[in-house]
Amino acid sequence: MSQQNKIIAALVAVLVIALIGFFAVGGNQAETPSAQQADASVAASGDTAATGEPQADDGADSDIAAAIEAAQNSNAGALDTPNPLGEIMMGRADAPVTIVEYSSLTCPHCGAFHRDTLPKLKAEYIDSGKVKILFRPFPFDPYATAGAMLAQCVAPKARVGFLDVLFKRQMQWIQSEEPMEQLQGLARQAGLSEADFVVCLKDENLLNGIRYMQKAAAEELGVRSTPTFFINGEKLQGNMPLAEFDKRIKPLIN
Repeated sequence: MSQQNKIIAALVAVLVIALIGFFAVGGNQAETPSAQQADASVAASGDTAATGEPQADDGADSDIAAAIEAAQNSNAGALDTPNPLGEIMMGRADAPVTIVEYSSLTCPHCGAFHRDTLPKLKAEYIDSGKVKILFRPFPFDPYATAGAMLAQCVAPKARVGFLDVLFKRQMQWIQSEEPMEQLQGLARQAGLSEADFVVCLKDENLLNGIRYMQKAAAEELGVRSTPTFFINGEKLQGNMPLAEFDKRIKPLIN
């Protein structure tokens, strides 16, 4: 196994350890490689120590840590407290209707929503400035968590497009023998070098930010499965057809 692959395997192990017990809230989970498989991959890789690894920016880390602390101390509530890692938004900021989506990148129902329903929502409401949608992570496994972290590491203007690619090619990468290598390839297309990829997935502040958002959504909003939507605060669970969104959006814009 190459040194780069050893590092990637080690990163999967770190994510597994960090997430054991925390993401046990249930919900729609894709058939991804298990945590045990990830651990076995690391065990087989041997020594994962590397020399000359790229280091994270301490200034950026402190900014993220401060943003997470501010979010934790906010009294605005889970929906109205901005993503401390930087909001991933489609639509105009001043749109009268806000949809907040909690999703997992390995959830097949989330993938179906992004492939089938979201394009219709975009054409009907988002492009006209009536609706904006905020994408919030609610991952159920280490691979979804890695994808969520990478989405925050690509350039802000590329984040929506990167999520779109991850959902559209969902079956391709989560069912491959090496999901992390597939993720690395997709991240490279989004502008992240191999060094960026490693630094991103080693960033504990990014992981803490994702854990904070998931915990807040679970505890304050009762999110237990994905996708879960909040349309101006009204909860809608599951991959619903456009008609279900119409029922809730049209009264708000009329």
